[in-house]
This record gives sequence, structure tokens and C-alpha cells, in this order.
Amino acid sequence: MTRFPFAEFAGPPRDLGVQHGQAFRGLVRQQLAETLHHAAAGGLTADAARAWAREQRPRVEALGAHLLDELEGLAQGAGLGLDEALALQLRPGAGGLPEGCTSFAAVGSATVDGRTLAGQNRDLGPGYQRRMFVGLWRPSGGAAMLMHSVPGELGGVGLNDRGAALFANSLWARTGRTWMAPPLLRRRALEADDAGSAAALVQAMDAPAVGNFLIADAAGARNLEILPEGLEVTQVDDGVYAHANNCTAAALVPHEAERRPLPHSEGRRLALQQALELHAGSLDAAACRALLSDESGRPEPVCRRPRPRDPFATVAALIAQPETRTLHVSYGPPSDGQFTTYRL
Repeated sequence: MTRFPFAEFAGPPRDLGVQHGQAFRGLVRQQLAETLHHAAAGGLTADAARAWAREQRPRVEALGAHLLDELEGLAQGAGLGLDEALALQLRPGAGGLPEGCTSFAAVGSATVDGRTLAGQNRDLGPGYQRRMFVGLWRPSGGAAMLMHSVPGELGGVGLNDRGAALFANSLWARTGRTWMAPPLLRRRALEADDAGSAAALVQAMDAPAVGNFLIADAAGARNLEILPEGLEVTQVDDGVYAHANNCTAAALVPHEAERRPLPHSEGRRLALQQALELHAGSLDAAACRALLSDESGRPEPVCRRPRPRDPFATVAALIAQPETRTLHVSYGPPSDGQFTTYRL
């Protein structure tokens, strides 16, 4: 393979879910099995994990009744129960599916044409390279969303047809997690008209998902760091910005877990930040591909090839150009050069 499978879903929410479930039925069920496995590792039986997910239904409905409609369709299409479709979004137990990603934004004077660029390397378990897909959701009456996604999850990373893009990195808190997991936050944020309204929507959520979310549009970017103890927003109106798997906001650093799966994240973040600064003013999509392809750092390079005893590998790189509604996605490490370009 040289590109991720592509699928398009269109219609009212329930139809979107049915189409999603039918198109990736086997992979959705595989993802559910892995979700329940992670829950068991956190001390929840499969029945307890389903029950916990079911208890969160009112909170999901408060985020948007259309999400429940779509989840009912997903359950129908994939042959699951609604509680199982909920579990895929909420990741019962410790949260499951950690990501070792590195994201960036280049705004205003930092790019060759003054137009925003944003993106990330997605570092997951190497097996996800053959599990994920690129999907185009066209809901009736809502924003169209182009996302790099895990089968069964309503929210991936990517951009919408209003010119807002979203990318995400895992963070870990001393106190654990909130009730929400990233797929729901990502989906709701990508339904917004722009980065500012997306950030405001997240700030208004009841206990938003723990993690880092970089949201960009033509005017700039908002970087959100979220732990149970608080939410910090960094606004980027000009210049470059990089983020990885550690907090940079002084108010949140004391609340990070003492032991994290990616203890050298700050070195990786600094490597990309410094490279972006070095090339500021001449950044375009090709230059960003080159920077995301950097394999030189150790022990956590920006671009990670599968290595023995390393649980993470770069399964994809994404570069968004919000003003032209363009998304470049690599199949595997960006250093392999297997990019496909999508336009909304």
C-alpha cells in the first residue's frame, strides 16, 4: 500500500454512522476488541467497560444529540451495541490508544505566502498504519470534514470546509483522566467555523478530554493544553509553534504525570521548534514535509521508524493548508515520501 483507504459518508447523522460501520465493519470490531483489552488492563471487565460507557450517554448527548444519532448508526452498521459504539469514543479505563505525536503551526510571516500551515506526525503503535483510513464526512446541514481516522471513532485529525484544521497529541496527568476521550472533542472542534470558535467550544465543555489540541485557520492558531486541573490556551498570530507530548504552560506542568510514556518529548518538541524557526519565512508544504522527515534525534526523533522495543512509530504525517482546504497525508513515515493530497 502507498496510501490509506479513502471513504466518503454523506447524509443525516444516523446515515453517516451506518455507512461508516458498514465500510469498516471488521476494523471497527477489531478496534473495539483493543479498546476492551485496554480497559481490562486498567481493571475493568468488558461488561464493566460497556456499563461505564453507557453511563456517560447523557454527557455525550449534551455535547450534541446528533452524535448519539450517528453512534446509533455506527452500531447498526458494524453490528455492535450502542454501549460498544460509545466505548469506542470514550475509551473506558485508563483511556487507551496513547499517541506520541509532534504537531506544528506556521503563521503569517513564517510562510512563503503568508498563508497558515499546520500539521503533525502521528506516532502510534506500528500496526495502526494498516488499520487507519482517510474519511470525508458530509453531514446534512453541517461542515464537511476530511479526517485521518481510526475506524469506529467519530473524530480524527484533519480539516473542515470552513477552513479550520485540528491536530492532537497525548498528555498524561498525575490524577489520570476526565470522562471524555479525544475522539469526541476532536469531532466537535472540527464542526466549528474557525479556530477561535472551536477553542471557545472546547473551553465550554464539561471536563474536556485530556490532551493537546492545535487548532488552526487562515488567521492563526490556538494551542490547547488540557489536564483535569485546567485548560490553557496559547494564541499564535504570527511565527512558528511546535508541540509534542508534554505541557509547556507553567500552570499545568506541576500536574503532569511523573512517569510518562514519552519522557524525552521536550527534546523532540525543541528540535522541531528550532527547525521551524531556522526556516521561518521560507516555509511551504514541501519544507514542512522535510522538517517532519527528520530522523536524526535520539531517543525520540521527530520522525520515528519502527524499532525494537519502541511502542511508537510514525504511521502518518499530515500537513494542512486551511485557506485552500488542502490536506497532505503520508502513508507511513514522511521520509518515505508517500504523500497523497486531498482537497475539499
